[in-house]
Amino acid sequence: MMHPMRPVSSAMDRVSRGWRLFARSAMLALGAWAVGAAGGRLPAALAAATEPSTAAATQPAPVPYVSSANSGKAAVAGTSTLHDWTAESATINGTAIFAGEFDPAVPPAIRSIQVVIPVNSLKSSEGGGMDSTMDDALQMKKHPNITYSLDSATLTSGPTKDDPQCHYAATGQLTIAGWAKTVNLELAVHRETDGTLSISTQTSLKMTDFGIKPPTAMLGMVKSGDSVTVNVTWQLTMKPSTAKTEQ
Repeated sequence: MMHPMRPVSSAMDRVSRGWRLFARSAMLALGAWAVGAAGGRLPAALAAATEPSTAAATQPAPVPYVSSANSGKAAVAGTSTLHDWTAESATINGTAIFAGEFDPAVPPAIRSIQVVIPVNSLKSSEGGGMDSTMDDALQMKKHPNITYSLDSATLTSGPTKDDPQCHYAATGQLTIAGWAKTVNLELAVHRETDGTLSISTQTSLKMTDFGIKPPTAMLGMVKSGDSVTVNVTWQLTMKPSTAKTEQ
């Protein structure tokens, strides 16, 4: 009498289960032999392969910095049909957060930068008349602050013997007169011996990119150029921890 044929898939499943049991037994035997050979301890390579790695989960603690009492300087340089002009602010408010301490061997990543410069802190080389014109052009009453918010920053070079600064390629949102625009900046960060930081950058901007009409004077006879150069040197101090503050 012919026996009915068993499904091929069922037979293959049994074979597969058999191989898995064999492989598991072989691994257990290998582990037992390795422990015995190592005097009761797993060899480093086997231990690393069998234990979950915690390196990826370990992240440097955030280190926040705030503007120093002497917060530095933001300078704007432009041109006109009469002569060149400059405007400067000695008020730079904001915070920066780095991932870990400054180690020359492993420079920290930048997690956050937030900057606020009051428009009325900008003072021009031409005096009060130019200041008033500049305030109007920047719509100070409606938008009293110039702000910058970091989106991302990538370390491009760490400190060297000839250059003690860390350099980063940064992308962020610059808002002037209510207009936000993505700008790319090269940041140079230097940690002083007293623990304070200096962050500096230079970039060129166009007023019209932020909806600003270049100011004019003397019934339009004197016209400002559209392009300006911005230089910022920002001084920061490490923010005291809550634990230290409460002591």
